[in-house]
Amino acid sequence: MMSMRARFTRPQTSDPQILQGIEALREGEEYVVLEVSVRFGRSALFRVEFIEGEWEQSALFDSRAFTVTSHSLPPTWRYFQFDTGSFSLCPESWNQPGFWESYYDHAPQALEVYETEKREILSSS
Repeated sequence: MMSMRARFTRPQTSDPQILQGIEALREGEEYVVLEVSVRFGRSALFRVEFIEGEWEQSALFDSRAFTVTSHSLPPTWRYFQFDTGSFSLCPESWNQPGFWESYYDHAPQALEVYETEKREILSSS
């Protein structure tokens, strides 16, 4: 069984919401979706990894820039509902308060948690 995957296709739009950050992605490349985040009243976002310089990065991109190629959800994902009406599907440890701030600050413990969960997702693909 494969984890959720999506192929990036540069959208033919000038909508800045859809285009935000997509210059980091490769046309036609298939990405493993590491998280789905849906903000109330907005399009879903997919967390995927990309290479920036020599570094592997992880970020959320508008799902409208992707075509889902595998619909299977990783067994480690959990559903998290927020007071705002938003929700996300991701590993439980990634939903802890302050996790993503620590990850982007390159805190060793957050990076280790991220890598462990990512390996779990990839091993189910």
